[in-house]
Amino acid sequence: MAPLKILSLDGGTRPLITCHLLRRLLDQQPGLLEDVDVFAGTSAGAVTCAIIAVSDTVREGVERSIAFWQLWHPFEGAGPFSPRTLAAMSGLSAFLTHEKLYQHLRELLGEVRLHDVRRRLLMPAVAVDNKVGLKEYHHWSIEFHHNLGVQELPVSPLLADIALHSSSIPVLHPVFQGRVDGGLYANNPSMCALTMAMDFLAADIATTMVLSVGQGQANSYMALPGGDVGYGGWLLNLERPLALIKLVMEANLQATTYQASRILEDRFVRLDPFLATDLEPEAAVPPELFNQRQEDMAEKADIGAAIAQLEEIGWIAAQAPIETAPPGTGASGS
Repeated sequence: MAPLKILSLDGGTRPLITCHLLRRLLDQQPGLLEDVDVFAGTSAGAVTCAIIAVSDTVREGVERSIAFWQLWHPFEGAGPFSPRTLAAMSGLSAFLTHEKLYQHLRELLGEVRLHDVRRRLLMPAVAVDNKVGLKEYHHWSIEFHHNLGVQELPVSPLLADIALHSSSIPVLHPVFQGRVDGGLYANNPSMCALTMAMDFLAADIATTMVLSVGQGQANSYMALPGGDVGYGGWLLNLERPLALIKLVMEANLQATTYQASRILEDRFVRLDPFLATDLEPEAAVPPELFNQRQEDMAEKADIGAAIAQLEEIGWIAAQAPIETAPPGTGASGS
């Protein structure tokens, strides 16, 4: 059986690190990702995968993703005394919105729907209400937006919509169309992609390879004088805002990385460099400076070990001829 290749992109607040790491990989191995069988992404990784999916080549998709994320200003319009910030501090609204990001994404992806895309995609999300017929069976539920197999949906969802389903962090962002961030349980979507590939593509663990690209490992921690911490310390600490949510996302990411590395062993290739300092978007830091710091950190990262491991497991040697997509969206229309 031919090897099955999965590219998995983490969620997080440093998407340009992921994109610049992908660019560097492609600089050294131009055809490295053209024969990937499944593109899996969570949150920011889902957005990047969506952009790659509508591009004629992966390289073009990476470059378009870099241009897209350079326009991302998460704190735009959210000053310390803005109505939204004051409402959020009172617990009445989310702190930020996705309006500009969604607007830019719709401009880029247009009316492309999931079933239009020729590349296989997987994006985790969480439905806050599964909307089953009987009320006693209502509950929140994990969801996998994907086109790995036939799905009985009345209408295939817009690609921009499902990317936002995976990218709405509770408290930080409003719920989007009844969904919140897939990073709550799969900030590294590698295991989701592996198991879904087994279900829909008859993937064999013995011949499946995963390239998992993160956003860099920062020195995130909480120095606590004692253990009796309330919601103020976990959510409203000015030095570590929303620490609880970040902990949930980083902990499940680390758990997934460990599980996938044990199941696939050398066929799980993780590229997630240690960062010299913690790096998060801040209202006081100009977006251009934050973007430049991400690029600098990605450029300093060692990618040699990942490329050597890809060569060792046969990923590079097993490349298939590059398919040429029709000009436009990279979609075949299914």
